[in-house]
Amino acid sequence: MAMPREHLTDFDNPHADDPDLAEAYEAGYREAAFGTHDADKPSPFPAGPQSDAWKEGFVAGARRFRAYQKGYARGITQGLQHEGTIDPMPNPHPPGDLANAWGEGQQDGLLTARVVRDDIATKALEIAHFDQPAGPIHGSGWYWQEWNGGRAIYVQRPADHELPPDAVFAVDAPIHAEYQRLGGVGGLLGRPVGDTENVPDGRGTVSEFQNGTMYATEATGAREVHGLIRQHWLERGGPRSDLGYPTSNELDERADHGKVNTFERGDLYFWPDTGVVEVAGIQVRYRGQNCFGESDEISAEDETYIVASTVGPTQETIKSTTTSIADVNGGGSYPDFLVLYSGAPAGIGALAVTMMEHDAGNPDQYRTQIEGGVRLALNGLAGAIAATGVGLPVSGIALALANAGAGPIANAINSAIGSGDDLIGTDVFPLAPKSLIELARAELQRERDVEFNLATKLLSADGGSYKAYFDVDFV
Repeated sequence: MAMPREHLTDFDNPHADDPDLAEAYEAGYREAAFGTHDADKPSPFPAGPQSDAWKEGFVAGARRFRAYQKGYARGITQGLQHEGTIDPMPNPHPPGDLANAWGEGQQDGLLTARVVRDDIATKALEIAHFDQPAGPIHGSGWYWQEWNGGRAIYVQRPADHELPPDAVFAVDAPIHAEYQRLGGVGGLLGRPVGDTENVPDGRGTVSEFQNGTMYATEATGAREVHGLIRQHWLERGGPRSDLGYPTSNELDERADHGKVNTFERGDLYFWPDTGVVEVAGIQVRYRGQNCFGESDEISAEDETYIVASTVGPTQETIKSTTTSIADVNGGGSYPDFLVLYSGAPAGIGALAVTMMEHDAGNPDQYRTQIEGGVRLALNGLAGAIAATGVGLPVSGIALALANAGAGPIANAINSAIGSGDDLIGTDVFPLAPKSLIELARAELQRERDVEFNLATKLLSADGGSYKAYFDVDFV
């Protein structure tokens, strides 16, 4: 907002008969009306009559400043709503200094509105495709008007001392709409600091803001990047890097209190203890099983298989994979390799592992039953997932399972399995993005002939005891 000019007319000093008190009163009045307007500013006089007079003047000066503010707001509202000559609104104050302040504010507001209109019109002539206003002028301090095609022009008046006097910027579609959705000038990104420009690759456009950058392409829409993730991405080459353009705004990764931006060919995560971590993708893989004791079955060998269920961001992305049936002997080691999941860390929230001993059943039948059990368990965990503040997406699943343990899913799986093959045991792993990345970075361990970095607890039934093994790696 413009500042009132420091002059007093029709100024009534109640201490005019006492020069010392009159001076103190006027000093307080001027400080509030034209100075810092800081209500906590202490009196410059020692305690006594002069200090009291200064405070009295400060209160009266604050009333003058408020009158100026209200007049300015009225003037700029009038000026932005109407073009051409405008008849001033009636002054709400009786003749005197408050009326003068209100009138000054109204005239300054009308002048600012005229300058804003001229700035916007001039900018529209300079920039291609700004053909017709599509709405009124909005804002205060920073003003903006939408034009044809979802574009907008932003103006700062009076100009911030950190910006050039011509702080007038054109923000093109679709960036303008997403910028406004994020709060515009008062939101996450702050004020614009330049016009929307074409990215040299010919695919996208970019707008710079006070606190970040927004890129847009036809495929990705408009997406913002800011902070350390933005810094890392730009150091890697920005849109020219292997990551490509952002496909999301910066999001909360709530399982471990981090942040993430997704990109066309990978993700950038940030946690305070790790800094920025770049991930193109991860794989979760079954690596085999070890037998620590056969069951009491009459057959010479146990015939075991595993149903591994990966839980994605929706119940529709629960996917179960059945391993081949293995003839196992006590003390035997059975390495294997089967990809269960391949994709972004945010695409998987849990791994549910169910080991079965084959009698006469159909393994595919149990895979379907186990998937049903996992879905049933997630329904039962809905309250716990909602309590994470994340909802069903993977961070919420991982958080809920970390708090509730494997029990709910294991119990639901056990209840879902019909007669036929024997259930040996179930184990469930919450897999938030940070834990997946840490596992992928970890060196593989070996137990007997099986390499792994994730293993079930000992799964036992009818005298038989087994472990199933998995690993996580980058792709």
